[in-house]
Amino acid sequence: MIFAHRWMRCCTVSSGVVRIVFIAPFAYAPKATVSARMMPMAKALARRGHTVHILVPPYDNPAHSGVIWEEDGVRVINMRVRAGASGFATYASLARQLVQHVRQLKPEVLHVFKPVGVGALAMLALPPPFVDNDDWEGRGGWVDVNPYSPAQRLMMIWQERWALRRARAVTCASEALVMRTQVLRGRCDAVLMLPNGPDFQLRAQVAEAESRRAALRRAFGWDGNMPMLIYAGTVPRNHDLDVAVRALAELVDRPWRWVIIASGDGVSDLQAQITRLHLDARVEWHAFMPRAQLVERLVAADIALYPYRDTPINRAKCSGKVVDYMACGKPMVVSDVGMNRIYLDGGRCGMLTPPGDALAFRDALRYLLEHPHEALALGRAAQAYLWAHFDWSERVGALEALYAQHA
Repeated sequence: MIFAHRWMRCCTVSSGVVRIVFIAPFAYAPKATVSARMMPMAKALARRGHTVHILVPPYDNPAHSGVIWEEDGVRVINMRVRAGASGFATYASLARQLVQHVRQLKPEVLHVFKPVGVGALAMLALPPPFVDNDDWEGRGGWVDVNPYSPAQRLMMIWQERWALRRARAVTCASEALVMRTQVLRGRCDAVLMLPNGPDFQLRAQVAEAESRRAALRRAFGWDGNMPMLIYAGTVPRNHDLDVAVRALAELVDRPWRWVIIASGDGVSDLQAQITRLHLDARVEWHAFMPRAQLVERLVAADIALYPYRDTPINRAKCSGKVVDYMACGKPMVVSDVGMNRIYLDGGRCGMLTPPGDALAFRDALRYLLEHPHEALALGRAAQAYLWAHFDWSERVGALEALYAQHA
């Protein structure tokens, strides 16, 4: 530990090309933090010439145990975990492996993503790293929503505060998280807001899919004239998609179909809600799918949906789904909570509705369904705005400056 502290202190980002290690909070898939936040950030750094490794503790996807791959200059190393393994012993083993790999790689910059979980556990044996905060984890947030034991809740509440206070500096995905981080750290300096942005390859992938949009719709069995609505992402326990379900139940007089591409603990509850409102015949279900296939379906669809309620979790959220919808040029109906207003430029790039309001959500959907040319223009505006303001290649300099100032 003393040796690790010495090499972390004596190296600086200002020397030019540096070795950077990201520690992931969980597996690359099916959750999106690694693929939608960490990887685009890491690729942007790699394109600037830095050496970047991502260390992954895949306790939630044991199929990736020990797997190593390289993607656009970023090396991804999965720790080893046994199928079916769980509990503190498993997390401790993964934390030890993370520490061992960090010491072997000797990074000049160590960046731990999420101030709770396995990465925060590994921090106990590492010098102070940078920390990324992309969710409201503690009191009032996920610790109160997920079915953790009392001991787990206490541990995560402590981890969140301790890790954020120990960090050299903190990157945050949203304005709400910047404010929360400053409160938990007890200071306002060394906190940088870095919202999610698109992977640089996404522009070309979308353009290629757009050139085949009519053929894709035929291949998917989608009627050329039928408006196809879409939601793609995780459906957590206590999700907000019932707002969209109730809105759509009020639009059965209109032609539409809803494509849901989802995984998560809340899927069965969502299916039950759709059945209760007799909408099954209008819904097309898909489980988690590879990203290239997801992009094709997003491009081929007509309108994207993402309702929120006004909760601390949603105020703090920086949705990778919204980024994907914008990149694919989708007109959107989303709730006016947190970062959604910033991404959609105050409503100039999509329809913002009051949080939790199913009737307002219905009215916005009806408007887009009845005005397809205006819907198309909104989608194109969203696409242009995303690349103009959230492209990682244009923002990675701020991250490099943070590293240089606090390494």
